[in-house]
Amino acid sequence: MAVALIIRICRKDFMSPIKNLTLCVCTLALLVGCASTSMGAQEETTTRAKDEAPYSFSARLYGDYLAASYANQLGDAKARSQYFSRAFALEPENLALGRTSLEFALTAGDNALARTLAIEVHALDEYDGLATAVLGAHELAKGRFQESLEYFGSANDGIGLEDVNSLMRGWAQVGLGNHEAALETFTQLDGGKYFELIGSLQKAKLYARMGDVENADKFFAEVDEIGVSAIESLLSQVRSLVKRDEKEKALRLLNAFADKNGGVFTGPVRALIDALEADQEIEVELSPAALASRALTEPAFGYYGAQEQYQAAEMLLQLALELDPDNDKAKLFLGSVLEDVGRKEDARQAYGLIDDMSPYTVSARLSEANLYFDDDDSEAALQVLEKIYKSHPSKITQSALGRAYLIIEDYASALPYYEALIADMTEAELIDNPSPRYIRGICLERLDRWQDAVVDFEFVLKHQPENSDVLNYLGYTWVDKGVNLTKAFEMIRKAVALEPKSGAITDSLGWAHYKLGQYSEARIKLEDAVEYSPTSATIVDHLGDVYWKLGRIREAGYQWQRALTLDPTDKEVRVLKAKLKGGLGAASGVE
Repeated sequence: MAVALIIRICRKDFMSPIKNLTLCVCTLALLVGCASTSMGAQEETTTRAKDEAPYSFSARLYGDYLAASYANQLGDAKARSQYFSRAFALEPENLALGRTSLEFALTAGDNALARTLAIEVHALDEYDGLATAVLGAHELAKGRFQESLEYFGSANDGIGLEDVNSLMRGWAQVGLGNHEAALETFTQLDGGKYFELIGSLQKAKLYARMGDVENADKFFAEVDEIGVSAIESLLSQVRSLVKRDEKEKALRLLNAFADKNGGVFTGPVRALIDALEADQEIEVELSPAALASRALTEPAFGYYGAQEQYQAAEMLLQLALELDPDNDKAKLFLGSVLEDVGRKEDARQAYGLIDDMSPYTVSARLSEANLYFDDDDSEAALQVLEKIYKSHPSKITQSALGRAYLIIEDYASALPYYEALIADMTEAELIDNPSPRYIRGICLERLDRWQDAVVDFEFVLKHQPENSDVLNYLGYTWVDKGVNLTKAFEMIRKAVALEPKSGAITDSLGWAHYKLGQYSEARIKLEDAVEYSPTSATIVDHLGDVYWKLGRIREAGYQWQRALTLDPTDKEVRVLKAKLKGGLGAASGVE
């Protein structure tokens, strides 16, 4: 009954399918490889390679491709980029190879190399969408609006990047003061309903910037009705209100959002509430580049990430960071995307770029802790959580630290955090969200304070009678102790009815039959439980026990042996080894 620490960002912002942004990886026939850091280096490598024997040139090209492919399998983005761009240096006229090299340079976070490759790809095809995006974003970030428009104006339609370039084009037009052209650009986004709403959000921001309150409110309302980019819309409205000296209205808007979402304890909304309540200055006017950065950040995660088009999401987030290196939301989203593709160290680095003064610090540090837990480095995870709790004390960091101790089964250390959390909550808050009392009950039960634990479990069930986890936990524990068996059976059966495919809950019902000596019924339920949760050491162990009781000795031994491979607790290891050595009775009294 482990408690997950993971705190992740909800992905709600996606609509109907649109054009696929992800570029195709070159096939083996292209003999793709990587890495050059300058145009001059590419020319030198190509000249030298061409002067050598043909088989040597082909072998080097093929070797670079194989190295790139292997790096890709390992998730080594930097090596992948290195070998792909090295191959492009050998075949500088190969447009498909150049596009792939550019894509992987961008996903490796090597913006300097990406710009070099973009120049070369652009020379081969001036309408290439990704090359124009990279070069235009660089010019926009430098405030060279006219130069950026020269790139954005030539992007191809139909390759999945037109809307991306249009978002940047619109804000470059704002930089030149051409608001009407920008509004037209944002209106013409054609990637489906989702991008239509992203365009409306840009128009709302632009009208607010122009002081046209009526039109700004109209487009903010359109976006908010669907719920696309809810927080970004809220922050933009707040900046607009503060700019108009309507701070109290801005605070009401923020607090209404917080109330609707069960309270906001960290993040940008909390930071704005605290700043306005303390009468501090906030940034109300973002640069065109910063606004373009945020325009790319939303679909990168809210659309492409949500649809598991991770490479597309990563490229957009890297472009967003080229536009605004201080966009911590993009860093947080980038870390999450990198986690999703298994690049844990790159994800850790992305989270590490968010400093301790950012509104996104807490989310970044919790994500870092999750990565350490994934690597079974609980000591490092706890260090991160202890530090963030000390610097940013809140219910979120307090709960995360308590859950971390639960994960490592240090219930004595976890208990004080939940005691403090419960003490900070009102009775109404606990009725609305009784989970802290459920978790405290787990700690108390594991610390042999059973009667105190029952009080917490019954409190939860009083206010959440359909809470299958608590029904199962309390019912299972009563069965295991051999008390209140009739009531325990009722609770477990109710939990099974609520979650019929839960291995843990079905196991409880099987174990209840086992404790009553109903071994045939127990076998049926425990076999079902193992089917639902085949990697649970506890459930597999229970199945072994019932096989032993049914005289199926060899099958019992097989299940106990298998349970040892499924990450059992230290106590379970001792019990399983005793059973394997001397049978079920040998486990009696093992601690």
